[in-house]
Amino acid sequence: MTEGARGDGRRMSSFPIAGDLAEMRRRTREFLAPAALDEFREMNFVLAVSEAANNVLDHAGTDGLVTLRYDDHRVVAEVRDEAGLLTDAGTGLVAPPTGARRGYGLWLMRQVCDAVEILHDPAGSTVRLTMLRP
Repeated sequence: MTEGARGDGRRMSSFPIAGDLAEMRRRTREFLAPAALDEFREMNFVLAVSEAANNVLDHAGTDGLVTLRYDDHRVVAEVRDEAGLLTDAGTGLVAPPTGARRGYGLWLMRQVCDAVEILHDPAGSTVRLTMLRP
């Protein structure tokens, strides 16, 4: 895990996505503590990061990386994989059909975060999750 704080109020941390999502959620909560999100927004952000990391484990079949950062205005998580299979920037804009067993992750992320971006380049795919700070 790498972590850094700057004198201007910005902070960053990154760590690999491993099979232990509980540990990843703990690290995310620990990182967010000084950002002073209210409990509900923090819980939703941790849930969204966990869903994005779980998607890497379930679908990408490659290594992944979570990078967290915040400044005075927002908290951002970038969840990146090397497979690059997620290419449609509109994925998750519409809820899955009633009764679907899968496909709720990105839709859920879009419901609980202030912004969700899906980025794709030759090196892989990134889901960028943003939560505004109070």
